[in-house]
Formats: sequence, C-alpha cells, structure tokens
Amino acid sequence: MLDGETYLFEAKWQGEQTAAKDLRDFEGKLSEKAFWARGLFVSHSGFSKDGLFSFGRGKRTICMSDLDLYEMLDRGLPLNQVIERKVRRAAENGRPHTSVADLF
Repeated sequence: MLDGETYLFEAKWQGEQTAAKDLRDFEGKLSEKAFWARGLFVSHSGFSKDGLFSFGRGKRTICMSDLDLYEMLDRGLPLNQVIERKVRRAAENGRPHTSVADLF
C-alpha cells in the first residue's frame, strides 16, 4: 500500500535491459488480480526502448529503472512522491516509464 493504492511489485536484477516479454508477463499477472491494483516494475538495467514501445500504452504498470532509483536517493525524494508523479505522467501520456530526471 502506498498512499491508499495497492501496488504489486516485481524487480529484475539482470545484466540485460528488461524487454517487452517481461513487462507483458507482469501485466498478465496483474490482470488476474483485483482491477484496482497497480503494478510497479523495477529493473536494475533499465528498459529497452523497443521493449517499452512493444509493451504498449495504457497499462496498469509503471516502471522504474536503476537510474530512477539513483536520482530519487541522490535528490532525497520520497518514494511516494516519485510514484505519484510517475502515475500522473502515465495517466497523461499512457507510457509506463518516464525518468525521474524528467519528472523533477
């Protein structure tokens, strides 16, 4: 729970960037849960541009990369504020990932 919203969370710690398949698999798991649940997918190596494009728009999953986590910690930004801005931007443009650097 974060600010009254339920999030299901998945993290990948792998060498290659996360591809669309991993995101679609997670979105599939999310679709089997209550419709009000949101997804947060964190990837240590970030996301391939093709993967994010192929994953599509208008999903219930938002994405965080290793650079997002670094920016958040380096700037002392609270996690709830980062998630709130990522969700807002995803609601506006339909994309699952916008970098923390672009949000703040």
